[in-house]
Amino acid sequence: MLKGLVLENFKCFEKIKLGFSAVNVLTGLNGMGKSTVMQSILLLGQSRNSIISEQVLSLRGKYVNLGVGQDILFEKAEKDEIGIGVWTENTEEQYLFEYQPETDVLPLKGMDKNVNKNIYAAWADRLYYLSAYRIEPQFLYHIENEKEVSERYFAKNGEFSIQYLKLHGGDEVANRSILIGNKNTIADQAKAWLDMISPGISPVITVNASSRTAELKYEYIEGREKTNSYKSVNVGFGITYVLPIVVALVSAKPEDIVLLENPEAHIHPKGQRMLGELLAAAGAGGVQIIVETHSDHVLNGIRVAVKKGRLEPENTGFFYFYKDVNDSYKHKVVCPVLDENGRLNEWPKGFFDEWDNALLELL
Repeated sequence: MLKGLVLENFKCFEKIKLGFSAVNVLTGLNGMGKSTVMQSILLLGQSRNSIISEQVLSLRGKYVNLGVGQDILFEKAEKDEIGIGVWTENTEEQYLFEYQPETDVLPLKGMDKNVNKNIYAAWADRLYYLSAYRIEPQFLYHIENEKEVSERYFAKNGEFSIQYLKLHGGDEVANRSILIGNKNTIADQAKAWLDMISPGISPVITVNASSRTAELKYEYIEGREKTNSYKSVNVGFGITYVLPIVVALVSAKPEDIVLLENPEAHIHPKGQRMLGELLAAAGAGGVQIIVETHSDHVLNGIRVAVKKGRLEPENTGFFYFYKDVNDSYKHKVVCPVLDENGRLNEWPKGFFDEWDNALLELL
């Protein structure tokens, strides 16, 4: 599990230090630094081999493509160097990279002497990421090498989650905290949580190994009856969009690190709230979640889970990113703290307060 992050001269941040918990929610207006935090972790994850062997940071890789050096240096940096550091329960990893404006690999300028390369490899191998650009309804989906899929490589857009669900849906869930009902396979739990998000929905998957494709359909459970199976292109967009999120979370194992962007996209508010409860359930079982969201419903799902005793409040972290107009518009963060009743100790201006703002104008 990542305990924290330090950034220096990286994109919009001159310097920032964050401490992480099990379930971490990144919020704020667009362009305030949420994605930057996610990208810094993903950069280290995709650069694991290049840092250890070639001593360079790879700006283009399987998770993110951030361009070249001039695209990621803090605009007002006083030194031509970029620092990214993380720490875990076992080690601190502080890396300093040399700024080179026209290249997509930045040389390692300095490394904390306490860095344990084996431990770095260990946390990077437990990193899973789903971007905001997830799969959409299609007639057929490409399938991947089965070895990579068996290792839960879903690709950053989640396109291989369909194949994984078909091949490994019968596997038992490793994280018992997410279980609903008395069935404990990945497929059963994916169906159970999908039903919470969109009542009655159930995926039906067919894999054609010879054509290297997978077909995704859905059927509905109406009372004791099942409807016909419908192609994903004829079912609501949001169901397919959220499927990789559900598969990633119900298949996650304790000590995994799961990064998610905008899981609420195209989902009804009630479903968004249930996504928040799923995030909380995964975190309660030892999976670390770092999620970027604009949804107060996702936030409230986590708060409700805490009040119900399903997640300890100290295992949550909330980060509201903003520009401080009184300090040269520097990008900063404030961290409201949750108590056992699901209440936050502060509610910064701009932190999921637009509902109240609109009501005041309507009165």
